[in-house]
Amino acid sequence: MKHALWPICGVLLLLSAARVRAESATQVFERVSPSVVVVLSLDAGGNPSAQGSGVAIAPGVVATNYHVIRDGASCRVRYHGQDYPARLLNSDWQRDVCSLEVPGLPAPPVVLGDTASLKVGATVYAVGAPEGLELTLSQGIVSSLRDLEGGRYIQTTAAISHGSSGGGLFDDQGRLLGLTSFYMGGGQQLNFALPVEWIATLPQRPVRLPAQGLSEVDWLNRCIELEAQDDWPGLLAVCQGWVKRQPDSAWAWAGLGEAYGRTDQYSQAIQ
Repeated sequence: MKHALWPICGVLLLLSAARVRAESATQVFERVSPSVVVVLSLDAGGNPSAQGSGVAIAPGVVATNYHVIRDGASCRVRYHGQDYPARLLNSDWQRDVCSLEVPGLPAPPVVLGDTASLKVGATVYAVGAPEGLELTLSQGIVSSLRDLEGGRYIQTTAAISHGSSGGGLFDDQGRLLGLTSFYMGGGQQLNFALPVEWIATLPQRPVRLPAQGLSEVDWLNRCIELEAQDDWPGLLAVCQGWVKRQPDSAWAWAGLGEAYGRTDQYSQAIQ
């Protein structure tokens, strides 16, 4: 009787392995791309003033980076060549994440993953609209996981560019791990995604800035904005202030090194 169990156990193990087998890049793209959209920020005249990416997280709801829509008078979501009016549903400008309500959007929601079990070296895929090129796929690995105020910022080699902000970073099962948010142009493959857990907690997050002043995420978001504008002197000034106020922040020192390099102060950058 004991030996008769072995074939059954073997079959169960094979079935279990099949369920968790990594999908190919093509399979992941086919699974997640129907849920990735373009987010357009519009000025008072209704003209596009900024463009980013977004991911459907529930029926008629899209998550993106807050900085994509922050300065606009209104916003729209573009999906399969059609524009849908959108409105801000929840926002957390301190963490640079928000959700948009998009009535009638037919994009299917993604499956949400988590970063708690994510390991350095894991294969990941970024899907978004870099430079306005819709549904662009890039593949990479998790190169580091950096703790930041109740979350794990994902550092990845999966390439992103301007316009990728708010796009999805997915694991090899097509589960959403985070939103691609920024990259450090002065280095190689220094790309970052905010954690998916920050999307889930959006409705519970406070709106006002804490009384104690700027948080580490606030400083980071300032730097992201200045880098997007190629304002290197401004970035240098902000990072110098950041390291004075938060001298133990590795993010602050990394930003300062980037700023020194961008302003051709290489001797300062390596000190």
